[in-house]
Amino acid sequence: MKTYLLLLLISLFNFNNFAQLARIDANIKKLDNSQFVIIHGDKPMFEMKSGAALKLIKARKRAVPKLIKALEDSSKVIMAHLTLCHIYFNVATFAGPKQKTINDITTYYYFLGQQNGEGLIISEIKKKEGNILYIEPENLKTIISFWKKYVSEN
Repeated sequence: MKTYLLLLLISLFNFNNFAQLARIDANIKKLDNSQFVIIHGDKPMFEMKSGAALKLIKARKRAVPKLIKALEDSSKVIMAHLTLCHIYFNVATFAGPKQKTINDITTYYYFLGQQNGEGLIISEIKKKEGNILYIEPENLKTIISFWKKYVSEN
C-alpha cells in the first residue's frame, strides 16, 4: 500500500512539473517586442503590456532557461530581457534617448537593464507609419552572453 501511495505522489509531482513547464512554454510563445511600449515625453518611460511576461515573472527561475533561449528570437528579445531583469533585479532601469543622425535618418537609443550594469540598447527610428524598435546584432550578442554568465553564477 505504501508503495502505491509513493508512486501516486511521484506521479502527481511529475504531472504538476510537466503542467508548469507547458504553461511556461505557452507564455514564452506569447511574448512579443510590441508589448514593450516607449512613452515619449519630457522624461521617456516605458510600459510592459504583457500578461504572459507577468506570469513568467511569477514563475521566477523556472522560466529562466526558456527566457535565455527567447533572447535569440528578434521578435521576443526585448520582452525576454525585461522579464529576466524583473526576475533577478525586481526592476529594470530605463534611460535615454541618445540620438544619432546619419543620412537624414535619426536613430534614438534607449538603455534597458540593471542600473550601473549590463543592459540592452534598444534602437528606435520614428516613422509616420509608426516607430520601429530593433536591437543591433553586437548588443544582442553582448546581452545573451551577459545573461548566460549571470544565470550560471546566480
